[in-house]
Amino acid sequence: MIFFLNFILITGQRSKATDATVHYSFDYSQQVFYPQQAQAVGPMYFKTPRKCQCFGVCCESSGTQIFYLVDEAFQSVGKGANSVTSMLHHHFSHLGYGERNVVLHMDNCSGQNKNNAVIGYGMWRVLTGLHDSIEFSTMEAGHTKFSPDWHFGLWKVRWRNTTVNTLEDVVETVRLSSRNGHNIPHLVQDPENPVQFYNWTEFLKPVFKPIPNLLSYHHFRMTSDKPGIVYVRRYASDAEEAVKILKKDSFVLNGMPPKLEPLGLSAERQWYLHDEIAPLCNSLCASTCPRPDVPKPTK
Repeated sequence: MIFFLNFILITGQRSKATDATVHYSFDYSQQVFYPQQAQAVGPMYFKTPRKCQCFGVCCESSGTQIFYLVDEAFQSVGKGANSVTSMLHHHFSHLGYGERNVVLHMDNCSGQNKNNAVIGYGMWRVLTGLHDSIEFSTMEAGHTKFSPDWHFGLWKVRWRNTTVNTLEDVVETVRLSSRNGHNIPHLVQDPENPVQFYNWTEFLKPVFKPIPNLLSYHHFRMTSDKPGIVYVRRYASDAEEAVKILKKDSFVLNGMPPKLEPLGLSAERQWYLHDEIAPLCNSLCASTCPRPDVPKPTK
């Protein structure tokens, strides 16, 4: 079996590659709205302030979690497989520990995590030499709480007791939610280390076949010594089944997927924030609900 792999080398990780196995868990938190007044119910309760999504990647061994904060202007990519894989890719590239073997723990949500694009991304990392082995494990139905939720819980305690006017205030609520620095905020539009979103779904589709009955399995494992083979198990006590997902024995992976550029806020949404939210705020949230420089839509 011959493989032709042309890919971009990844740099900027925390440390040099290590043979250790690192366990990460990841999940989305319920989105928050800002501006907000701490523990105060007022006219804004009936409005829709600016939104901020949060995607957490928890390193189980260090007890730290990266909070990827996605402002509403960057949410056009959605919360599906493309956004999940793009933020995982950024984490491995810039905020990971350079491990050669990784175990990833996620929930059963098929739209975000448990799908062929996410599994295909893991195989892509193995085939391109970025990892030697990757294992995905999902929770059984009815089991919905794991490490990321503990970190989200700490944050929400701080959030409910903090007045938030700007996105920078959102960042600070994450930073101050853990006394020992276990919660680490990261804006996707950070000027020094931004997250680039990619269309992983379309990029991987020509190379990998869907896994039959994927939703019935809870464990997926792939290694560099068995390229193109995913070992699946329904439960941890079951024997593994080998599933070949490569469509061809000889293929080319060229570079990176096409980029997905955020669309920003629509004119209607910008004017809503300015007309409905800004009058209920103080001057500190001027950057949250600025006057739009686009014409106001006509009804």
